[in-house]
Amino acid sequence: MTRLTIPVRAIAAATTALLAAVAFAQEPGVAAKEILIGEVLMLSGPAAFIGKSSYVGSKLAAAEINATGGINGRQLKVLYEDDGYVPARAVSAVRKLIDVDKVFAITGTTGGSGVTAIMPVIDQAKVPTIVHVAPNAAILEPRRPSVFMIGPDYDVAAYEALRYLVEKQGKAKAKFAVLYQNDDYGKGVLRGFQKAAKDLNFQIVAEVPYQRGAKDFSAEALKIKNSGAEVLYLGTTVTEPGAILSETRRLGVDLTVMGNWAAGLPASIKLASPHGYDYFFNDYYAALQDPAGERFLGIARKHLTADEQQSLSRYSVSGYVAIKTMAEAIRRCGAQPTRTCVTGQLGSMKGFDTGGLSGPISLDNPQGHASPELKTFRVTAKDGSVKAVTDFVPYSKASR
Repeated sequence: MTRLTIPVRAIAAATTALLAAVAFAQEPGVAAKEILIGEVLMLSGPAAFIGKSSYVGSKLAAAEINATGGINGRQLKVLYEDDGYVPARAVSAVRKLIDVDKVFAITGTTGGSGVTAIMPVIDQAKVPTIVHVAPNAAILEPRRPSVFMIGPDYDVAAYEALRYLVEKQGKAKAKFAVLYQNDDYGKGVLRGFQKAAKDLNFQIVAEVPYQRGAKDFSAEALKIKNSGAEVLYLGTTVTEPGAILSETRRLGVDLTVMGNWAAGLPASIKLASPHGYDYFFNDYYAALQDPAGERFLGIARKHLTADEQQSLSRYSVSGYVAIKTMAEAIRRCGAQPTRTCVTGQLGSMKGFDTGGLSGPISLDNPQGHASPELKTFRVTAKDGSVKAVTDFVPYSKASR
């Protein structure tokens, strides 16, 4: 009988390969031909426009990636859960994605209070996550190693918007008011508003909260009028700019109006423009009317239905950039990506190019927080057009 002799090195190599294969097979959300990513979005409820817009951007990025071979040969599959903009539903949704669907990573993290509510679940599971729908400083405090964020905090965005009005629009001596949603989002806006007033030395005459989902803004408009405000900062979402400006116009209040990116959404502009206020907003993403935005629309025409294209907005750019960023981190981990490797790659990412849709994405800092530079836009009420009045501008040191 012939004895088969196998070199010890070959046995060791085979054992190592087998162990690696077993470990790899146990990695959640990674199969031979597919990688699963999960998203919790507000696809119904008062912020459904934002969720649906983010959804089509995410879907577009995945379609583009898959059309060019996927990620190291694997197709990207994105699973979506609707939380209706309700924090308790957001928690249930993210638990399903992690515990039942076994997603590998998460790039959709809802908005409002929902995003903070789901963080303990994500942190416990150590799932690589990119927060982009609703940037919030509380997400990164305390630091959760697997969680990263794209977009400035609401307080920083508010500060920079007000700095533009004071320094570029000559509003240093004006009387300022803020309308803000009474939740984590609105409180972040208020912090930035108050800090800007202190640093830039302008006068606050009214700080007016409203409840999420409010429809009637007559009382809030009257407070703004009675305060003598000349400048109004909008810490609002989609429908409120039109509602408040309708009431202030009815009361004959002349205002310079500034908001963040929510005020620049097509639906917001459509609702606000009839009331005759030209207004400003800032954003860390290009407008769809910008050259980079037009290129983005061209990609959308290749991969999205006509109905889906109707939902495109800056939140679509946000969803697109988040998927692209996560996909790049996975790609860098090679044929056998692990959550640990992807978390490390996200944490070392510097200067990721988005093709002009934003400034470069850099997450290689202790907070894991990319804050692309902000651009300011002007909306003309007469025709609802949007025009950039600045390029992407670096932040002031004071706003941080």
